[in-house]
Amino acid sequence: MNRKLLLICTGTLLVATTAHQALAVTSSGTVGATLTLTNGCLINGSPTQNGINFGTLDFGTHPATFSTLTTQLTGASGGNTFTIQCTTASYSVAITGNTNSTAPGTVVGTPGTPARYLINTSNAAQGVAYSLYTDSGFNTEITNNTALPIASTAGGVDSYTLYGRITGGGNSVTVVPGTYTDTINVSVTY
Repeated sequence: MNRKLLLICTGTLLVATTAHQALAVTSSGTVGATLTLTNGCLINGSPTQNGINFGTLDFGTHPATFSTLTTQLTGASGGNTFTIQCTTASYSVAITGNTNSTAPGTVVGTPGTPARYLINTSNAAQGVAYSLYTDSGFNTEITNNTALPIASTAGGVDSYTLYGRITGGGNSVTVVPGTYTDTINVSVTY
């Protein structure tokens, strides 16, 4: 009888184990992966968005008795341009203003539209008026917040340049010698 009971218990245990295995369930699902990319631009080959060096507009060193002075942009990466390559063709480059747009006490030169002034670093009451242009003939003055034209395109990279001119200069010994500076603000909107 013990043997009969042992066989019944073993059979019951076997059935219980098999029944448990038959009830096993596998669940499955998914994990979503996502990435959102926005338009971007490389300015002078860099993806930086702020504090970009677009170059220098250097009028050089001249006697204070000058009459008219001109210059062209010296690009940050060399040459006379700054370069832009964007993921979209719908972008614009503009001069948005400059630091010295209010005339100091004494101004030499003829202000353009808008007014821009190089201010003497030793005497902020002294200034020299200058203008920015899109062309070497100084025919098209750059106004603030107006798209600059592309100077050239090569290999999908657009190049831009600026020209500066000071007219109606000192031509007088009363102009204060010194270093005169201003900061021109450039934006790329895309």
